[in-house]
Amino acid sequence: RTPHGALLLLFILACLRGAYSGGGRSRFTSIISFGDSYADTGNLVMWADPVLPGLPLKNLPYGETFFGHPTGRATDGRLVLDFIAEALGLPSVPPYLAKGSNFSAGVNFAVVGAPALNLTYLQGLNLTVNPPINSSLHDQLAWFQKLKPSLCKGQGTDCFESSLFVMGEFGGNDYISFLLSNRTVEQARPYVPQIVDSISRGVERLVQHGAKYIVVADIFPIGCLPGALTKLANPNKVEYDRHGCLKRVNRTE
Repeated sequence: RTPHGALLLLFILACLRGAYSGGGRSRFTSIISFGDSYADTGNLVMWADPVLPGLPLKNLPYGETFFGHPTGRATDGRLVLDFIAEALGLPSVPPYLAKGSNFSAGVNFAVVGAPALNLTYLQGLNLTVNPPINSSLHDQLAWFQKLKPSLCKGQGTDCFESSLFVMGEFGGNDYISFLLSNRTVEQARPYVPQIVDSISRGVERLVQHGAKYIVVADIFPIGCLPGALTKLANPNKVEYDRHGCLKRVNRTE
């Protein structure tokens, strides 16, 4: 299997090779992003209702290796989205909740912990959702629809002709909610079609709004995440692959 990081690197290289028109100018003038912690550039730490006190993202070591201070990213450095923007000659994509930001070169609706399915639906299944806020794909698309008139002011139907839409990843937090609520992989599996359908319908909505270039990101191996490794720790070494990840959680068949 090709590692996820390698696939993302190949995508960035493809951007560098194919995203420029004649004269060396990028065909993309903005990036519009949706997703979770792999893409959030600051929305969660700016969340106002409900107030989320004590977020670790507000403190070091988050942000220390590149920015030198916390930025709301769930990493000590930059996100893949930052590298894509750099590769296309665009500034870092500002979070939607950053008041007074200039969204002419893009806007980021991604929120740490965002699921593909709605919060009320997941809670109706008695699942633990963390954080318990309305940040799902549906909610992010509602933000986009609200902001669209200002993004497209005076541009007509070709508003997003040179915009790169990045969708996701989505789905990882839905599956994590099952696993961290003491459900098994087998109990989570029946909900895969619903999660995939939610993402598919999200992409269709973007196309209806005029999106022409959409990247749909895959989820990362959940069995390699620290939260899953801690919650589902197993004393049997056979349960882990050569990378130290839980095989039964990453199993796709």
